[in-house]
Amino acid sequence: AESQSVLFLFYRYQVIGYQFNYYPEFSTQEMAIIHTLTMFIVTLKPVILILALSSSGAFDMKEEALELREETLQLPPREGLELREETLQLPPPSSWSELEKTLMETLSLVKIQAVSSAQNIAEIKTSLERLEDRIGMLEYKVDSQKGLIKKVQGDLTTVKIRQQQMTSEVRLISLYKMVDQTSYADANRDADLIVDGQFIFDKRAIESIQTYTKTNNSPNNKLTIHLGGLFRIHRVKVWNVRFCCQEQFVGTRIFADVQMIGVAISAKPIYQFDVPESDPTHAREIILHQELAKHLHILEVQVWGSGPYDPEDLFA
Repeated sequence: AESQSVLFLFYRYQVIGYQFNYYPEFSTQEMAIIHTLTMFIVTLKPVILILALSSSGAFDMKEEALELREETLQLPPREGLELREETLQLPPPSSWSELEKTLMETLSLVKIQAVSSAQNIAEIKTSLERLEDRIGMLEYKVDSQKGLIKKVQGDLTTVKIRQQQMTSEVRLISLYKMVDQTSYADANRDADLIVDGQFIFDKRAIESIQTYTKTNNSPNNKLTIHLGGLFRIHRVKVWNVRFCCQEQFVGTRIFADVQMIGVAISAKPIYQFDVPESDPTHAREIILHQELAKHLHILEVQVWGSGPYDPEDLFA
């Protein structure tokens, strides 16, 4: 009821103020007092409206004040009407309450998110501090093990030097190694006889001490010596039979795995095939291949080399 009365008085004094503007029958001093009172009322107009609109009968009082003003003023000033309409367009109090509630909820959510972010940042900081501590411990351990690492490196260097010295020795690497052949002339001429170290007794007279091998005379006969590892090949030496048939070996090719290192072009009692130092050859097998239709009639084969080596570490 009080807010409705205030609103009615506001419009009443506003109408009187405009009426004095149209009927200037007062003195200058009276006009100044009335003008000051009118401006004061106009200044407080938004506050008075908000207070008045908070009651349920505010809009009815507004209509009564408007009717009173229209009866008093036939031509109301344009600025007064515009100011009044802008004030009356304020949203109802319920809208302000909803807006305030929405803002409070938003601020509360922002506060919660800020607190959560602060907690996450604190956890990340703690994790980083722990990580720094662990890195510091690792650095300390690494520094403390530097002496041991240098010692191990020195020992490895020594072992590698010794290994190089041992494997660099050129020695007989075919003795008593496994040998295969593609055919047999008879049962007493096995291929193992060419790596038994015996290259003296080859006479026919004493059959029991003959130490040579012999294949049949079909083409593409082979004798294969399995070295048992990857060796660097320096030399292959072949003892031909002495008592006869040395021409049977002519045309035989000697291979270190797939690389040919020599071929017999004439009849000889002994053949020696050297591998140049400038062309290191590594192999697991030595193969004697006779492509012609002849016997492979061999007393002894000697393979000289160094190793064995790892395929990934061929340092010689």
